[in-house]
Amino acid sequence: METIKNSIKKLYKTGAFHITVGSFFTKFVAFFGSIFVVRLLSKKDYGILQYVENLYSYALVLAGLGLGFAILRYVVKAEKEEKKTYMDYAVKNSMYRDIIICVLIIVLNFFVKYPDNFQTAKYYVPILAVLLPFQNLFTNGTYSLRAIFKNKEYAFVSCAVSVLLILGRIVGAKTAGVGGVVWSRLIINALCAVMLTVYVYRIYPRADTSQLSKDVKKEVNAYSFQYMITSGLWVIFMLNDAFILGLLTNDPAVVADYKVAYVLPGNLSLVSNAIGIFVAPYFTRNETDKKWVQHNYKLTALINAAGVGIIALPLVLFAEPIINFIYGQSYINIVPLMRILLIGAFINSGFRYVTANILSAMGKVKSNLIISSIGILLQIALDILLIPRYGAMGVAYSNCLVFTIMAVALFAVFYKNYYRKNHNVKITL
Repeated sequence: METIKNSIKKLYKTGAFHITVGSFFTKFVAFFGSIFVVRLLSKKDYGILQYVENLYSYALVLAGLGLGFAILRYVVKAEKEEKKTYMDYAVKNSMYRDIIICVLIIVLNFFVKYPDNFQTAKYYVPILAVLLPFQNLFTNGTYSLRAIFKNKEYAFVSCAVSVLLILGRIVGAKTAGVGGVVWSRLIINALCAVMLTVYVYRIYPRADTSQLSKDVKKEVNAYSFQYMITSGLWVIFMLNDAFILGLLTNDPAVVADYKVAYVLPGNLSLVSNAIGIFVAPYFTRNETDKKWVQHNYKLTALINAAGVGIIALPLVLFAEPIINFIYGQSYINIVPLMRILLIGAFINSGFRYVTANILSAMGKVKSNLIISSIGILLQIALDILLIPRYGAMGVAYSNCLVFTIMAVALFAVFYKNYYRKNHNVKITL
């Protein structure tokens, strides 16, 4: 009992408690706020909003060409006097790249032909293009806090901004529909990004006067780009379902049904994201100690799977009354779809994510890249094959199969690189 008590105290001091509670609160606020947005907008308008935000998320994959990910590796590993140098390089160069991406999106938008029932997307995409540099600036600010283990500050900032964004979405939907939601997101992100960046630069350890060498910059950029591709492939994987569904059905209501059905399954990532955010820097710091990695991987995987399962099971059992209570009778038809999506989400968040996150934290991004690429190809093929026959249910069936294949493949990679039998090593973070 004394050991457990000391472990809890240690986790509290290191910020694990704050990250977990903060992540839960952030997800809860986002989920709670989405209920109001769904009820305030018609099915058609909500389907269009999700279609537009889905398109924006594709562009967000390219944000900074991945330089933000470098903060979580190189700042963590750098000596105290070098941390700000790495952070400054990543933040400033990300902004330059994001501005170029923003301009390209606005220009390309004039030439894109959208499906007939999604034509209004053309008016909202440029607004979200301007959002991209600010949202990535805010993200880099939170990464910068996490990289110097300012876990309490990280949790507070994440929670506060999530509340503001949800309130903005609700007010925007009530007053101006889809346009109000989009504009509120831009304004709030811009203000919060600037304030957080000023704060981060003030609290960071003092840097030396030297700049990063060309070789170091090359290494940072190569790692960032590779990580962006790996992480981006996974994001694209999650976005493809709604995009292909909209493309093949040309029906905003079907897209709305799918996106609403995915809200609760998507929130299963609450546990895995919180655990992943907390443990990643520790695995980065101890990546050369295979015994430490092996045993702490077991502990992390066990806690993660149990946490995700505890949330998933009641959602599957009581899906119908939950949907009826939250979204009303107009969405009661999505109950079977949500149950299948919950199974897929459990496989994804409970098994795939933890292994992928830890491998990436330890620099094994190539394996993630290959497996994610194969997963996307399988997903696209299955979606094209199943959606015309089963509609949105085809997406759910595809998810379950592909997530299982990816989880098994990632574990095989981890087993090959790190598994060693040793029962005398203490399991600690």
